[in-house]
Amino acid sequence: MAASCVRTAIFQAFLLRHSKRALPLLPHVRTLRYDVNHQEPTIDKSKLFGTIEEDDIRRFKPIKAATNDQSTSVFYSATLEKFINMVMKDGKKLVARKIVNEMLENIKMTQVEKFNRCENEKEKMEIECNPEIIFNQGLENIKPVLMLTPIIKGGVSYKVPVACPVHRQKFLAMKWLVESCRDRERKIPMGKKLAYEIFDAYKNEGKCVRRKQELLRQCEENRAFAHFRY
Repeated sequence: MAASCVRTAIFQAFLLRHSKRALPLLPHVRTLRYDVNHQEPTIDKSKLFGTIEEDDIRRFKPIKAATNDQSTSVFYSATLEKFINMVMKDGKKLVARKIVNEMLENIKMTQVEKFNRCENEKEKMEIECNPEIIFNQGLENIKPVLMLTPIIKGGVSYKVPVACPVHRQKFLAMKWLVESCRDRERKIPMGKKLAYEIFDAYKNEGKCVRRKQELLRQCEENRAFAHFRY
């Protein structure tokens, strides 16, 4: 009995000693569904109907399954799907999708009414009635070019201005947009508040644009620490 306990203890000590080497070599079964050889699915409909070249990598490598939020429809927009996820609270995606649809409907109705009130053809041509174009342009006006990142040098933390990556720009723009709407009056529906903020951002005005300008001002003040990013 004592000998078996000793062997068990020795085996456990051996596993603990070599676990740091062995664990990184194990695949992450719980989080990994596809290996690195799988390609991303093609969502663009124009590419799906096109011919595949002989040397195209899709002929030789497996392709991942499309997620439930991806579609080949002409109405599909990856930016709007991302924005729906940003608006969503407590996992209620249907409510978030309804809010975003109300936002697009309010933008469309406002622009169409403005279009009908115009009597001059030249003014009518200048009015944009596509809500998706207005939404994308509003996001572009909010996106920051620079951001501050903390870097420790000599035991002191400095806020260093660095170039903002593209995915971070989109995330900050959507985050500021949603936060500014939630800070507004609660009596106004969320769809209308989002439409108001998008119109302000489309004109380079509003709370989100001021927030972007404040961030750029802070980056300008800390430009003396810019060499710490290297």
